[in-house]
Order: sequence, then C-alpha cells, then structure tokens
Amino acid sequence: MTDSLAYTYVKLVLEQEFPVRYHCLTNTRNLHYELTNIIELCAPLLLGLEEDDPFLRYELIGIIAVYLQELEPGN
Repeated sequence: MTDSLAYTYVKLVLEQEFPVRYHCLTNTRNLHYELTNIIELCAPLLLGLEEDDPFLRYELIGIIAVYLQELEPGN
C-alpha cells in the first residue's frame, strides 16, 4: 500500500469507526499529526496489503482503539 493510500485508508477507517474522536481531532487541528502517528504504528501491517482485506480493517480498528485510549487523560 502506498503512503498516500495508507493515509487515506487510515483516515477513512478512523472517520467511520470513531466519528466522535475523528471530529474532535479535526476541530483541534490534530488530525494530520495523530494520523501520522497511527500510520507509523501500523506500518508493518500496511506494507504490501490491499485495502479490501477485511482482516486489515479489523487489525487497524484495534490499533486505533488502543492508540485513542492512550490519548485519554490519566492513561
């Protein structure tokens, strides 16, 4: 998966699966920064995979959920 495709795909999954957090990140102008961090965490997973692989989406949702949970105050 190319870098631009990975960015677009991760952004789409974040927007669809975590809409409240997505809008919060866009409103605070942190979306690009946080997407870049998530993509770095997912880099081995995204390498060479196709976006229509359902297991990729499930793994990505799990990684994003853990990442967003770590952003919460007190964690």
